[in-house]
Amino acid sequence: MTPNKEDYLKCLYELSLQEPKISNKQVAEVMKVSAPAVTEMLKKLIADDLIIKDKQSGYALTASGQYLVAALYRKHRLIEVFLVNHLGYTIEQVHEEAEVLEHTVSTLFIERLEKLLDYPKTCPHGGTIPAQGQLLIEKYQQTLDQLDQRGSYRLVRVQDDYQLLDYLEQHDIKVGDQIDLTQIDDYAGTFSLKTKSASSLQVTVPIAQKLYVEKLS
Repeated sequence: MTPNKEDYLKCLYELSLQEPKISNKQVAEVMKVSAPAVTEMLKKLIADDLIIKDKQSGYALTASGQYLVAALYRKHRLIEVFLVNHLGYTIEQVHEEAEVLEHTVSTLFIERLEKLLDYPKTCPHGGTIPAQGQLLIEKYQQTLDQLDQRGSYRLVRVQDDYQLLDYLEQHDIKVGDQIDLTQIDDYAGTFSLKTKSASSLQVTVPIAQKLYVEKLS
């Protein structure tokens, strides 16, 4: 399995969390490659029985694809925990480093790393770390854009996205922070937030779809 194929599978998984139907165009935009290149790679993944193409839902992971994606996220997230806890990386720095390392380390290495880290359940971005051989079932699944009531929430997970992590760092927003949802503007497609570092901040739907929250009592 090449790193390029693995990146495509992760892309399809992330898109499936946001889109009801996945198209070649969406994959091309995320991967930043040409449409013909996407078509060629998707054909290969179909031939490998890692994805299927459905008229209703577009491209979707097969069972084999889902297990492979879970193994990739397991590697990525355990590496992130190690980089933050033992090497002094910040939460904003670890994603890019883990992207490189996840394609190179062995399953044995990851098993021993997990033991060294005392079997963490989540990564620094709040993502669930699946057990060896298990599917990825995220603990936190409610996104900001799904909310229809104002109130106080805690940011419990963010998607591993370079631009998103940079955006959150600029506004000094971190996993675990309280965010107060003060207004929902359906027409404009914006969510007005109050955070510890900003008196007011508006985020759009594409950003809100990548922020996972839980209600504070």
